[in-house]
Amino acid sequence: QAGVYRFRCGTVREFNRCLKLYAKEPGTIEWIESEMKPGQVFFDVGANIGVYTIFAARRVAPGGKVYAFEPHGPNFSRLSDNITINRLQDVVVPCSFALHNSDGYLKFRYRSLNAGTSNSQLFEGSNGELKLADDQIVELKNTVRVDTLIALRRVAPPQHVKIDIDGDEYLILQGMTSLLRSSDAPLSIQVELNEPHSDAIISFLQDHHYRLEKKHLTRSAARRLGRSADPLHTGCNAIFKRSN
Repeated sequence: QAGVYRFRCGTVREFNRCLKLYAKEPGTIEWIESEMKPGQVFFDVGANIGVYTIFAARRVAPGGKVYAFEPHGPNFSRLSDNITINRLQDVVVPCSFALHNSDGYLKFRYRSLNAGTSNSQLFEGSNGELKLADDQIVELKNTVRVDTLIALRRVAPPQHVKIDIDGDEYLILQGMTSLLRSSDAPLSIQVELNEPHSDAIISFLQDHHYRLEKKHLTRSAARRLGRSADPLHTGCNAIFKRSN
């Protein structure tokens, strides 16, 4: 669908994310364009500032919903900005907590306090176990399983799920086991594969009746692939589809 996409950018990093909407992850764009339909529900897990959230929202509207999960405070603030300036408040539900395989609270280490950044992480243990840089901080963050949200009817079951959170993808999948086994199981799931959990993710989804449809690299990962013999060690996105 053609259209105008508006993004508020306060940093060069944010500007680059928006400018490279079609170029950074062409496989993700192709997946959204080919699979998302009006009236469907999409989970964007690790939404960052909302580039793919906005792109997908235009495809599930009218009648659909996008739940955009982003625990990074500055990213979440800009995500909310981008939802409103695109007038998608009725389509997109921004969620500032973290998805996980348990319900509770964990510490969330900010790699950077700037919007548009990535690689911030949940972790267990005391603050003393990590040496923080001057521009880093640790926040106590609420964590919840997808299965809990659906059981409490706080969200609608998704037809499509994108999970890209720089390392904890397997834990999030574990937190949606009941959904994957139900009649409401998603039609397709895109997961970023990162070592050491790549094989575990593939086996887990295959055990839940999902077939690996294809893999695609981000533009930066494609450049790294030239220096690696195994694409799984460079990081790639894998698209899984529900088997009949």
